[in-house]
Amino acid sequence: MSGVAPRLMPLFEITAGDWTVRAIDGGAIALDGGAMFGSVPRPMWERLIPPDGRHRIPLALRLLLLENERLGRRVLVDGGVGDKEDEAFRDRFGVDGAPLVQRLAAGGVEAESITDVIVTHLHFDHAGGLTRLAEDGSAVAVLPGARHHLQVSNRDNGLSPSVRERASYLRENIEPLLDGLLELSDGDGELFPGVRVERCDGHTVGMQTIRIEGGGVVVRYLADLAPTHHHLRIPFTMGYDICATTVMEEKQRMLDATVEEDAILVFEHDIQVAAARLVEEKGRWVPRPLEP
Repeated sequence: MSGVAPRLMPLFEITAGDWTVRAIDGGAIALDGGAMFGSVPRPMWERLIPPDGRHRIPLALRLLLLENERLGRRVLVDGGVGDKEDEAFRDRFGVDGAPLVQRLAAGGVEAESITDVIVTHLHFDHAGGLTRLAEDGSAVAVLPGARHHLQVSNRDNGLSPSVRERASYLRENIEPLLDGLLELSDGDGELFPGVRVERCDGHTVGMQTIRIEGGGVVVRYLADLAPTHHHLRIPFTMGYDICATTVMEEKQRMLDATVEEDAILVFEHDIQVAAARLVEEKGRWVPRPLEP
């Protein structure tokens, strides 16, 4: 990852009823710190995550694996950025990428055993790893035997992105999934017993967060609603978000539910904190990292 020192990605395993929830190291990228923190002044955000000489901050690509032996389901959440882009792309975004199959194997998982993929949204750092280049140079699905669950509005948005989002939605990441692999949702809903998706539109139209519940435990995978634990602060939105006001409203609802449920929050892009619970300190709710 050019210019950014690699760091250890914190991992974890959580039991939620019949579901085992595991973090999978999907690699890392580096994005402009100002874009990641929007209107937050640089003197503030650079103390939280120091940038490199190109003003980029290191970000994890933390995938999730949900396993339920009783249901016979092994569900991957997101696919990282993958390895099919050219060197200029990899340098620009500081990509520490390897094929998804290798990432899964490093976690002791055979790619062929994945029954389902939940795609939070089709931005390249979330869906790029779900496709690879075939020998003829065309992009093909990495997990053709798995059902890929996506919001219909995000599929449509990805195929016809605005000028603002065109660099994030790459057709080679989307078109191979259109060949009978997509299971489309339209709004909030339960995909499997105990696993629910919740639609959010502030970051991009049709993003979905994941809620896993079982045995009195609730786990929430936040995708880009709060990419790091620093972004739990309501005003800390990203320049990448299409509507900061909507993000703040969605984040407040999520935080209210988290306090009520005592949920564990999982951060997809946080280099330092993989998961946390909210605890009250001096009248404020703050994240306390989950012990490995």
